[in-house]
Amino acid sequence: MKTDKSMKRWLFILIAALAIFLTADLCARERGVKFSGGTDLVSTYVWRGVYESGPAFQPVLTLAAGNFSATAWGSVDFDNNYKEMDLTLAYRLGPVTLSLADLYWTGHADDRYWVVDNRSPHRIEVGASWVVSQQVPLTLSWYTVLFGAADRNDKGERAYASYFEAAYPFAVKGVDLKAGIGIVPWNAAATYYSGSRNFYVQNVFLNAGKAWSIRGADGMRIGIFTQLIWDPALEDVNFVGGVSFRM
Repeated sequence: MKTDKSMKRWLFILIAALAIFLTADLCARERGVKFSGGTDLVSTYVWRGVYESGPAFQPVLTLAAGNFSATAWGSVDFDNNYKEMDLTLAYRLGPVTLSLADLYWTGHADDRYWVVDNRSPHRIEVGASWVVSQQVPLTLSWYTVLFGAADRNDKGERAYASYFEAAYPFAVKGVDLKAGIGIVPWNAAATYYSGSRNFYVQNVFLNAGKAWSIRGADGMRIGIFTQLIWDPALEDVNFVGGVSFRM
């Protein structure tokens, strides 16, 4: 019970802080609210190097106001055996973006969405990403799970599952590419299926994609992409293909 109360208290503080940033940004900049959305169709769903499901639909909806954004993202496979729903609040401070996310996915002892006790299938994660510069667009990101019943290490203890990633975007002959590496700094067996490992490389990837505007459909875009993903820790590899639609 004490853990649940602590989780709710810290979650309220984090959401309140982001709400204050939003209010200040809207007052200072007087920018309008913008909505965007779309969906992806992927041959395989891989998250931070870890295989999650086979072919899946992945819709997204984003509200942006100034430097603040709120995003809903989901994934469901064709057999409806795997379902994920992520809600993310983010605030951009120059080259740094701070985020607070509620990550919900099925496959736990109790998958009911509104369960918030010690059986909760939710993970609450905070993150920060830093783009080094416009000339060197290397992005360094760190994410840590603060709460969640499934956030455990190989001994069943609270893991505070964390993930560090370095990614670099570039282009070759009109094709957008991004290469990167992701590291898990300590044991987080229930999140990254790491067994008894501590510090290890979880994700090595190379992404390629290209998008086109749809003539006659204002703001609509269609794209194709591929992702080559190695997971050295699990000795796994996945080659993902997909189609994206954006509005």
